[in-house]
Amino acid sequence: MLDGVPTRRTPTTKAHRRIASNLERRLNDAMVRSLPERAAYQRVGLNLGPVVENYDPEPDVVVIDVAESSDERYADRFYLVAEVVSTSDRPTVEGKREIYKIHTACQCILTIQQDQHEVRVDLRVGNNWMTQILTRPTDELALAEFGLRCTLADLYRGTPLQARSGK
Repeated sequence: MLDGVPTRRTPTTKAHRRIASNLERRLNDAMVRSLPERAAYQRVGLNLGPVVENYDPEPDVVVIDVAESSDERYADRFYLVAEVVSTSDRPTVEGKREIYKIHTACQCILTIQQDQHEVRVDLRVGNNWMTQILTRPTDELALAEFGLRCTLADLYRGTPLQARSGK
């Protein structure tokens, strides 16, 4: 739903889903040790009102409090949000990033390209946002706030960009 109008979404690709699954699993494994009160979920709706009315996005992966409320469809508070970007998403991803930055609890925004090794990391540092772009399979995604440390190859494992291996 965008500005109160239902929108049609085509199903995501297998690569898109694999990247989101890999990230969700790695975040949850890391937070069990470092932040057990939080968990990563796929496709949870975010309640952004009153900051942005009539827009409740469903990011590919979001980190929220485990016991936030009884409404299991939407979260009012989120700490990390990740969007896996396909060709059809490119026109809207910048606007989404700017909206996520408005949310005061948000500490990290990940923008992950599904068709190339590229992860944009936006981290809140005080009142500012710092940006880093990772582009090589060996580049390390290190998010100390969430206890996460992995390579881009780990995120893309099982996709055409990073075949599965026994490693």
